[in-house]
Amino acid sequence: MQLRDAVVNVPLSSPEKKISEVIEACADCEQCRHMMASECLFFDALYRLHDQAKDNGRALSTDDLRDLVDLCNYCALCSCPDIRASIIEAKTRFVERDGLTLGPRLLEDVARMGKLCGLFPQLANRMLANGRTGRLLKRVAGIHEDRRLPILPGTSFDTWARRQGLMQKPAPGAANKVAYFAGCSGRYLFPEVPQALVHVFQHCGIQVYVPDQQCCGMPTLLEGDRKKTLAFMAANVERLAALVAEGFTIVCSCPTCGFVLKELLKERAYYADAYQKKIGAEAGFLKVPVEGRTENGKGPSFNHIRKSIYGKILKDNGYFAAIDPLKRIAVAENTLDAGEYLWRHLQREGLRVAYKALKERLVYFAPCHQREQNIGRPYLELLQMYRGAMVDIVDDTYDCCGMGGIMGYKREFHEHSIRLGTPVMEKIAARRPDKIVTECLSCRLQFRHLADYPVAHPLEVMAGLLNLTA
Repeated sequence: MQLRDAVVNVPLSSPEKKISEVIEACADCEQCRHMMASECLFFDALYRLHDQAKDNGRALSTDDLRDLVDLCNYCALCSCPDIRASIIEAKTRFVERDGLTLGPRLLEDVARMGKLCGLFPQLANRMLANGRTGRLLKRVAGIHEDRRLPILPGTSFDTWARRQGLMQKPAPGAANKVAYFAGCSGRYLFPEVPQALVHVFQHCGIQVYVPDQQCCGMPTLLEGDRKKTLAFMAANVERLAALVAEGFTIVCSCPTCGFVLKELLKERAYYADAYQKKIGAEAGFLKVPVEGRTENGKGPSFNHIRKSIYGKILKDNGYFAAIDPLKRIAVAENTLDAGEYLWRHLQREGLRVAYKALKERLVYFAPCHQREQNIGRPYLELLQMYRGAMVDIVDDTYDCCGMGGIMGYKREFHEHSIRLGTPVMEKIAARRPDKIVTECLSCRLQFRHLADYPVAHPLEVMAGLLNLTA
């Protein structure tokens, strides 16, 4: 029996049909049954549903399929980008048809929540810390009662950056200038992280500009809220593409923001007619750049693909297709991880920074969305520059902290989140570190929940060790 025959009778455009196609494709492949059975909640459940439908002939219900898509936290560690995109498309169709409940509506807009709580941070902290009001607020927002919440800062990064003049552009023609995309968690929950970036970058001769910015869109994308995701991204692309045209490089200290801007944003954009016209593709062919390869060191190398064979499937029809493909490509190709940018800068300019000795034993965890950018381990390289550096690393292929951004807060996902994160925490604890270092603030939240180790962004470590009087 084909799995699609075991799904309740629904229209072809329905979310049920979309996710059933994913189950069928993954069941035909079987690779993730063995590779990701213990590391991924989604694939474990997918193969269980498939086997039940095949063995028992039981039709999969809407609840079965909706619960399945809600298990994907878009860590991006699985092998097939098209499968990930189809899961999100199915989840989005569920939301467009059935709506989004109050809890996810509140949690998905991190910036809005940060701004509201930031109006009276001391009051908000007292209310969250109070047993009765804290439980009530968690219940309303759909947060699991056991999930530890971060302490809200007294001042947001945006307020601090404005006072520092960072929202004013550098003079035209200035060298080494970056447009800093700080991310919502850094701006409203952990402003010490973007502040550390500013201190380190400025000390290294890099001019930092903080443009007006919206959420990167990952939380809303993950919740299936297409309308809000596209609104966020359209606004960001307009501003960031204009800055790229002015000579800015975009940098991200949050690996999830970087993953969205560098990878997700440009998906399928190279197939767009506007791009093909720009690069002068021959009639009947698509020219698709080969990532990481250049032609005689002068520009990108291209694959030449016949439209007569692949033209019907290689189209710019992905999630962000409504946004100008040339601007999407411009933003994606000019966005760098902050560690990646800093390492390149120091290699190019020479190590002109005076450092103190690194006396703590650190364990560095490379987050999922950092690993998916295929940029190596720039922060590990940076940390190992210090005298006396003792930096261990945890980054097995399928390691994931399990937080999944706002998903780790949710009542329904909390236990799953802990189950995923515990093996990673055990690996870290076995190294007996003085401090955990990771650039992902979701990972920071998870590690702080699971253990009492201090957790820092690599840039915070660097800012603390820079001899700023040198």
